[in-house]
Amino acid sequence: MSDSPFPEFPVSNITIPWNPLVKKAYDYTKEHTSLPTLNHCLRSTAFALIIVRKFPPLVAATPDLDLEAVVLSVLMHDLGWATTKSLLSTDKRFEVDGANLARSLIQSSVSDGWDKHRLQLVWDTIALHATPSIAHHKEPEVFLGQLGIMGDFFGPNIPIPGGLITVDEYKEVVRAFPRAGFKEDMISVMCGLCRDKKETTFDNYVCDFGLNEGYDGKGTGKEEYRAAFEKSKVRDMMFAGLAACEEYEK
Repeated sequence: MSDSPFPEFPVSNITIPWNPLVKKAYDYTKEHTSLPTLNHCLRSTAFALIIVRKFPPLVAATPDLDLEAVVLSVLMHDLGWATTKSLLSTDKRFEVDGANLARSLIQSSVSDGWDKHRLQLVWDTIALHATPSIAHHKEPEVFLGQLGIMGDFFGPNIPIPGGLITVDEYKEVVRAFPRAGFKEDMISVMCGLCRDKKETTFDNYVCDFGLNEGYDGKGTGKEEYRAAFEKSKVRDMMFAGLAACEEYEK
């Protein structure tokens, strides 16, 4: 296809792939997320393409690596932040919402070439993108997707040995896809999750936003959220469950 909206990257020496399925994923993400979120997904995609050429474990896996699955996953990884609220669940983590939406889009767009394994790669990459302690031990595609997303938060300071992103590469990518208020947008989204479906945030990093910024980024509802969070602590719930089970053993 010749109508790619993506610029050239002469410094980074990468090209973001463009085909009918990538176009559909791009159009869908653009339609249903904010500009800061869309640009974050695009920057993360570019960083993944930079990292895959440099990080030895991924370079070794390159001949068999499903790069299309990675690009689609990272491009759609924050659909769980959709501004079209009707797309989202009321009871699932945002990563799971995003993974389900991306999988559904691919399934409805292609009739062949996407078996169960490829679809699972996309689902896992998105569902685990905020859980590096698991993602880094999954398939190379899942690992790479998480690193690309991490690259947008750390740039040249990404906590992986090897200098995976240079300062010049970082600047080139951010010029192509500006941040456009991404930090403020992210705070609004995360606080909204803590307000609207707090039960999905207690076992992951999203809780930090509710505990520190409340429901609106300004502290409103912070104490209410903290009280609910304290009641949900996994250790306490496990011990309470064990105590109840021990009664059956008497």
